[in-house]
Amino acid sequence: MTFKAAFFDMDGLFLDSEPQWHLSQQEICARYGYSWDDDDQRICIGGPLSRVGEYISKACAHDMTGIEVVEELTEMMLVKLSSHAQLMPGAFDAVNRVRAIMPVALVSASPRNLMDAALSTLPRDFFSFTISADDVKRTKPFPDPYLMAAGRMDLSPDECVVFEDSPTGISSALEAGCAVVAVPHYVDVIEKNNLKVIETLHAVDGAMLKDFYLAI
Repeated sequence: MTFKAAFFDMDGLFLDSEPQWHLSQQEICARYGYSWDDDDQRICIGGPLSRVGEYISKACAHDMTGIEVVEELTEMMLVKLSSHAQLMPGAFDAVNRVRAIMPVALVSASPRNLMDAALSTLPRDFFSFTISADDVKRTKPFPDPYLMAAGRMDLSPDECVVFEDSPTGISSALEAGCAVVAVPHYVDVIEKNNLKVIETLHAVDGAMLKDFYLAI
Protein backbone atom coordinates (compact mmCIF):
# COMPACT_ATOMS: atom_id res chain seq x y z
CA MET A 1 0.00 0.00 0.00
CA THR A 2 1.07 3.56 -0.72
CA PHE A 3 -0.33 6.97 -1.60
CA LYS A 4 -2.68 7.26 -4.57
CA ALA A 5 -1.49 10.63 -5.94
CA ALA A 6 1.37 13.07 -5.52
CA PHE A 7 1.46 16.87 -5.77
CA PHE A 8 4.66 18.82 -6.33
CA ASP A 9 5.17 22.48 -5.50
CA MET A 10 6.88 24.52 -8.24
CA ASP A 11 9.13 27.37 -7.03
CA GLY A 12 12.08 26.11 -5.01
CA LEU A 13 10.91 22.49 -5.14
CA PHE A 14 10.49 21.41 -8.75
CA LEU A 15 11.84 24.58 -10.34
CA ASP A 16 15.09 26.21 -9.25
CA SER A 17 13.50 29.65 -9.41
CA GLU A 18 14.22 30.99 -5.92
CA PRO A 19 17.55 32.55 -7.07
CA GLN A 20 15.64 34.33 -9.86
CA TRP A 21 13.00 35.55 -7.43
CA HIS A 22 15.80 36.67 -5.12
CA LEU A 23 17.45 38.61 -7.95
CA SER A 24 14.20 40.26 -9.03
CA GLN A 25 13.45 41.34 -5.48
CA GLN A 26 17.00 42.67 -5.12
CA GLU A 27 16.65 44.66 -8.34
CA ILE A 28 13.50 46.42 -7.17
CA CYS A 29 14.84 47.09 -3.68
CA ALA A 30 18.18 48.39 -4.98
CA ARG A 31 16.37 51.31 -6.62
CA TYR A 32 15.47 52.46 -3.11
CA GLY A 33 18.89 51.84 -1.58
CA TYR A 34 17.60 48.77 0.26
CA SER A 35 19.76 45.63 0.30
CA TRP A 36 17.57 42.53 -0.02
CA ASP A 37 19.33 39.71 1.84
CA ASP A 38 18.78 36.13 2.97
CA ASP A 39 16.73 37.24 5.99
CA ASP A 40 14.25 38.98 3.68
CA GLN A 41 14.21 35.90 1.47
CA ARG A 42 13.46 33.63 4.42
CA ILE A 43 10.52 35.81 5.44
CA CYS A 44 9.03 35.83 1.94
CA ILE A 45 9.90 32.33 0.70
CA GLY A 46 6.87 30.42 -0.50
CA GLY A 47 4.82 33.57 -1.06
CA PRO A 48 2.08 34.21 -1.72
CA LEU A 49 3.04 37.03 -4.06
CA SER A 50 0.60 39.42 -2.40
CA ARG A 51 2.54 39.08 0.86
CA VAL A 52 5.87 39.63 -0.91
CA GLY A 53 4.51 42.75 -2.60
CA GLU A 54 3.26 44.22 0.67
CA TYR A 55 6.56 43.39 2.37
CA ILE A 56 8.65 45.22 -0.25
CA SER A 57 6.23 48.15 -0.32
CA LYS A 58 6.54 48.59 3.44
CA ALA A 59 10.29 47.90 3.58
CA CYS A 60 11.43 50.36 0.93
CA ALA A 61 9.18 50.91 -2.10
CA HIS A 62 6.95 53.41 -0.32
CA ASP A 63 5.80 55.00 -3.59
CA MET A 64 4.43 51.65 -4.83
CA THR A 65 1.46 49.66 -3.57
CA GLY A 66 1.87 45.98 -2.86
CA ILE A 67 -0.14 45.25 -6.00
CA GLU A 68 2.20 47.39 -8.11
CA VAL A 69 5.23 45.57 -6.69
CA VAL A 70 3.62 42.23 -7.55
CA GLU A 71 2.93 43.39 -11.11
CA GLU A 72 6.56 44.43 -11.62
CA LEU A 73 7.93 41.26 -10.03
CA THR A 74 5.69 39.15 -12.25
CA GLU A 75 6.86 40.94 -15.40
CA MET A 76 10.50 40.51 -14.39
CA MET A 77 10.05 36.82 -13.62
CA LEU A 78 8.16 36.20 -16.84
CA VAL A 79 11.20 37.37 -18.78
CA LYS A 80 13.60 35.32 -16.65
CA LEU A 81 11.58 32.11 -16.73
CA SER A 82 10.81 32.36 -20.45
CA SER A 83 14.49 32.52 -21.26
CA HIS A 84 15.97 30.30 -18.54
CA ALA A 85 13.88 27.97 -16.40
CA GLN A 86 16.08 25.47 -14.57
CA LEU A 87 14.85 22.46 -12.62
CA MET A 88 16.00 21.61 -9.11
CA PRO A 89 18.59 18.82 -8.89
CA GLY A 90 16.88 15.46 -9.24
CA ALA A 91 13.44 16.98 -9.89
CA PHE A 92 12.79 15.60 -13.36
CA ASP A 93 13.81 12.05 -12.45
CA ALA A 94 11.95 12.19 -9.11
CA VAL A 95 8.69 13.09 -10.83
CA ASN A 96 9.24 10.35 -13.39
CA ARG A 97 9.81 7.77 -10.65
CA VAL A 98 6.65 8.83 -8.86
CA ARG A 99 4.65 9.03 -12.12
CA ALA A 100 5.42 5.36 -12.69
CA ILE A 101 3.32 4.39 -9.66
CA MET A 102 0.72 7.17 -9.24
CA PRO A 103 -0.59 10.30 -11.00
CA VAL A 104 1.34 13.53 -10.32
CA ALA A 105 0.16 17.15 -10.46
CA LEU A 106 1.95 20.48 -10.00
CA VAL A 107 0.44 22.87 -7.45
CA SER A 108 1.87 26.38 -7.21
CA ALA A 109 1.22 29.74 -5.55
CA SER A 110 2.56 31.46 -8.67
CA PRO A 111 0.21 32.96 -11.28
CA ARG A 112 -0.75 30.96 -14.37
CA ASN A 113 1.38 32.94 -16.82
CA LEU A 114 4.55 32.25 -14.82
CA MET A 115 3.70 28.54 -14.52
CA ASP A 116 3.11 28.20 -18.24
CA ALA A 117 6.33 30.05 -19.10
CA ALA A 118 8.40 27.92 -16.73
CA LEU A 119 6.94 24.61 -17.95
CA SER A 120 6.97 25.36 -21.68
CA THR A 121 9.90 23.01 -22.37
CA LEU A 122 8.36 20.00 -20.59
CA PRO A 123 6.24 17.35 -22.33
CA ARG A 124 2.59 18.40 -22.32
CA ASP A 125 1.50 15.35 -20.33
CA PHE A 126 4.38 15.45 -17.83
CA PHE A 127 1.92 16.42 -15.07
CA SER A 128 -1.67 15.17 -14.96
CA PHE A 129 -2.70 18.80 -14.42
CA THR A 130 -1.38 22.03 -12.90
CA ILE A 131 -2.97 24.40 -10.40
CA SER A 132 -1.87 28.03 -10.12
CA ALA A 133 -2.75 30.88 -7.77
CA ASP A 134 -5.24 32.05 -10.40
CA ASP A 135 -7.21 28.81 -10.15
CA VAL A 136 -8.27 29.17 -6.50
CA LYS A 137 -9.93 31.88 -4.42
CA ARG A 138 -7.27 31.54 -1.73
CA THR A 139 -3.77 30.34 -2.51
CA LYS A 140 -1.15 28.97 -0.12
CA PRO A 141 -0.90 29.03 2.93
CA PHE A 142 -4.64 28.29 2.77
CA PRO A 143 -5.51 24.64 2.02
CA ASP A 144 -7.55 25.45 -1.09
CA PRO A 145 -4.94 24.51 -3.75
CA TYR A 146 -4.35 21.03 -2.33
CA LEU A 147 -8.03 20.47 -1.63
CA MET A 148 -8.70 21.30 -5.28
CA ALA A 149 -5.90 18.98 -6.41
CA ALA A 150 -7.25 16.07 -4.35
CA GLY A 151 -10.75 16.75 -5.64
CA ARG A 152 -9.57 16.69 -9.25
CA MET A 153 -7.98 13.31 -8.56
CA ASP A 154 -11.29 12.18 -6.99
CA LEU A 155 -9.36 11.31 -3.84
CA SER A 156 -9.44 12.17 -0.16
CA PRO A 157 -6.52 14.47 0.82
CA ASP A 158 -5.17 11.84 3.21
CA GLU A 159 -4.61 9.57 0.20
CA CYS A 160 -2.25 12.14 -1.30
CA VAL A 161 1.37 13.11 -0.66
CA VAL A 162 2.71 16.62 -1.23
CA PHE A 163 6.29 17.69 -1.93
CA GLU A 164 7.04 21.18 -0.59
CA ASP A 165 10.04 23.33 0.35
CA SER A 166 8.57 26.30 2.27
CA PRO A 167 6.63 26.74 5.53
CA THR A 168 3.86 28.43 3.53
CA GLY A 169 3.38 25.43 1.26
CA ILE A 170 3.82 22.90 4.05
CA SER A 171 1.10 24.63 6.09
CA SER A 172 -1.21 24.60 3.07
CA ALA A 173 -0.76 20.88 2.48
CA LEU A 174 -1.06 19.86 6.13
CA GLU A 175 -4.15 22.01 6.61
CA ALA A 176 -5.69 20.26 3.60
CA GLY A 177 -5.05 16.91 5.26
CA CYS A 178 -2.26 15.65 3.00
CA ALA A 179 0.97 13.99 4.06
CA VAL A 180 4.05 16.09 3.25
CA VAL A 181 7.59 15.37 2.16
CA ALA A 182 9.61 18.54 2.79
CA VAL A 183 12.81 19.47 0.97
CA PRO A 184 13.53 22.76 2.77
CA HIS A 185 15.87 25.58 1.77
CA TYR A 186 16.68 28.70 3.84
CA VAL A 187 14.44 27.39 6.66
CA ASP A 188 14.42 24.57 9.20
CA VAL A 189 11.53 22.09 9.21
CA ILE A 190 10.86 19.68 12.07
CA GLU A 191 9.53 16.22 11.24
CA LYS A 192 6.32 14.88 12.72
CA ASN A 193 3.98 11.98 12.03
CA ASN A 194 2.68 13.16 8.63
CA LEU A 195 5.66 15.36 7.73
CA LYS A 196 8.89 13.79 6.49
CA VAL A 197 12.03 15.86 5.79
CA ILE A 198 14.60 14.89 3.15
CA GLU A 199 17.66 16.72 1.86
CA THR A 200 17.20 16.22 -1.86
CA LEU A 201 14.74 14.94 -4.45
CA HIS A 202 17.28 12.28 -5.37
CA ALA A 203 15.95 10.39 -2.32
CA VAL A 204 12.43 10.15 -3.72
CA ASP A 205 11.30 6.76 -4.99
CA GLY A 206 8.49 4.26 -4.58
CA ALA A 207 10.07 2.50 -1.63
CA MET A 208 10.52 5.74 0.31
CA LEU A 209 6.91 6.74 -0.29
CA LYS A 210 5.61 3.31 0.72
CA ASP A 211 7.62 3.39 3.96
CA PHE A 212 6.34 6.89 4.73
CA TYR A 213 2.74 5.87 4.03
CA LEU A 214 2.95 2.83 6.28
CA ALA A 215 4.60 4.86 9.06
CA ILE A 216 1.74 7.35 9.32
